[in-house]
Amino acid sequence: MGRAKYNGRHQWRPYTSRIVGTPLMASAAVIVAILVSFARPAFAQTGGQFCVRAYEDRNGSTTRDANEPLLVRDVVVNLLDGDGVTVASGVLESSPTAAQGILCFQRLPAGQYSAVVTSADLTATTPTTFSAAVSETGQPVVVEFGAQRVSAAMPTAAPAAAQAFTQGDLVRVGVSVGGALFVMLGMVVLGLIFYAIFLRRPAPRSVGATSTGSMRPVRIDTTELEMGDTGKSKPVRP
Repeated sequence: MGRAKYNGRHQWRPYTSRIVGTPLMASAAVIVAILVSFARPAFAQTGGQFCVRAYEDRNGSTTRDANEPLLVRDVVVNLLDGDGVTVASGVLESSPTAAQGILCFQRLPAGQYSAVVTSADLTATTPTTFSAAVSETGQPVVVEFGAQRVSAAMPTAAPAAAQAFTQGDLVRVGVSVGGALFVMLGMVVLGLIFYAIFLRRPAPRSVGATSTGSMRPVRIDTTELEMGDTGKSKPVRP
């Protein structure tokens, strides 16, 4: 509390400190110190970085040309450590640097890492797995992933697919024709066997043939009976 002070006119007034702004300034200093303590990790970032830059490889040259735009979506990256264990995953459209086509993994311990890129709507024209060593104090590792839209990649793949389809058809037709010929040949053989066993008639034997194959004369009685009008037979003499 302030002390009462006599002003020489028989009036007393409360005494206040001349440093009126001291409490307010102290509070402001505390707030600034707190903000600085929270903001310091963002500016004093430690650890390495592994970044993937995605672009639309329209001509399929596997390298980015000046007229080829960057991709800003439809790209997923999984980051694996040296043991093949996934340590981080990211989607390009969720990256703060998606407008530059870049997806980065930050604050990584030094070591060997691999980035595996996948996309359901793009056809890759470059490798989809990139491996590199990350250093905590070195420059960020940046690899480039090129891809084409599925609609743009279809005309190139269509002739090969049509050729494969034609060859497959020829093989199937050949197998079918061969199978049909084999079945027909089997039916013919079976028909011949059936005919030889059941339908073929034996050749007639010659009358009077001897065991040696020569013919021998056979005597026949030439006596004939002549029927009369009475119905009785009578011998006929020559």
